[in-house]
Amino acid sequence: MADNIKTLFRLYRQYAKMDLLWLLRDTRYFLLQLVSDAVTGICTVTGVFLLSVSFGDFSGMSREEVLFMMGYSVFLDGIYSVFFVGNNTSMISRIIGRGQLDHIMVQPVPVWTQLLAQGFSPFSGSPLLILGTALSWYGADRAGVAISPGWVLLFLFYGVCSCLIMLSFIYLLSCMAFYSPAAAEEIAGTGRDLFSSLKTYPLGKMNGTVRGIFLTVIPIGLTSWLPSLILLRTGERGGLYIPAAAAIFFTITLLFFKKGLKYYARYGSPRYTGFGHR
Repeated sequence: MADNIKTLFRLYRQYAKMDLLWLLRDTRYFLLQLVSDAVTGICTVTGVFLLSVSFGDFSGMSREEVLFMMGYSVFLDGIYSVFFVGNNTSMISRIIGRGQLDHIMVQPVPVWTQLLAQGFSPFSGSPLLILGTALSWYGADRAGVAISPGWVLLFLFYGVCSCLIMLSFIYLLSCMAFYSPAAAEEIAGTGRDLFSSLKTYPLGKMNGTVRGIFLTVIPIGLTSWLPSLILLRTGERGGLYIPAAAAIFFTITLLFFKKGLKYYARYGSPRYTGFGHR
């Protein structure tokens, strides 16, 4: 295990260098992407924030609390962009469905190490992380939160847990690509869009049944709304539920993914032909 961790950090350095070389090779295109990512992140959260401004106590949250939740959501997308967007790591169904998992399995490095490392993009993925951090700080200050080192650590901890929940859900959906590669090749994108479009909406005044679904089976509420409430309001219940849910979703996903890998190792991918994959 120690050797695998050392390998992981060596791979992180290599992918960071490649990301930096992209910046140095085509700075104009790189900066255009950074700006577009920042604009996209702002546009994603603006709609809900404008609703909170117009209607005041929007779904059980004040405007300042909604502002913080928007920042937390962008911060979560920033973690996702820095560690998992590169090389389709977050869209694992594409790698599985196109038969490209073979390229990973033949390497003398564990699959999990490669999947953790090859999406690392610290330069091209940083705009959303920086924007989310700044917006979260501003929103917390406006909401009257006493920002301390302990609070910052809790913020980071919940951010990692939320990202793990979202990624586990996407990978769980992507397991369908092991058994139906052509039909399920883009299913990871569908799961990602589900979180992108809904995670910024407060669930406080939503129907109890629907809210329960969004906090369990489809854990959208665990990726922005509930963590924000816990971080903003002293004594808010559910602090242990988020890391517990992250552990449960990760374990379930790991079991299904291992089962899918065994199926893939036995039957391979039908997408390869004499002309290459597909």
